[in-house]
Amino acid sequence: MKYSFLIVILLACISASAQQWQLIYHNDKDGMAINGDIETLKSAVRSGQEIRIGWGFQHPTIKNISVEHVADASFLTIQSDSIIHAQIRPIVGQSPDFDNGTITLKENLEWVFIGGTNGKMDRMTRNIITGDIIDHKLSGYEFKWFIRK
Repeated sequence: MKYSFLIVILLACISASAQQWQLIYHNDKDGMAINGDIETLKSAVRSGQEIRIGWGFQHPTIKNISVEHVADASFLTIQSDSIIHAQIRPIVGQSPDFDNGTITLKENLEWVFIGGTNGKMDRMTRNIITGDIIDHKLSGYEFKWFIRK
């Protein structure tokens, strides 16, 4: 009996760790679909599925200067039945050093954004000690949208 219970627990752990994330939608910085169907993404949001959003940067002329990020969407909005917006939880600011292959945390700075299938990213950096907004910008970004498979 004890061994049966342990086997069930072990199989549950293996099953949970084997779960993967599937790309279901990809939009460009102008909000045009690159891959996938936005209706599938809307359905996933409406049914409460876990969603992650991915974005990044590639230097236009220097190939080894790039970053890719993926974060859990902590708050999702469907606007006018056509645009999905995902907000991430605030993170500690960071600065990559491409020469040394490191990333340094920025003391007292917090960064957050909301990104949409329309290619818009509203991002904001705040000093967590004073509460002052250091930077607040709206720009175009390509986003990848993932659900747990």
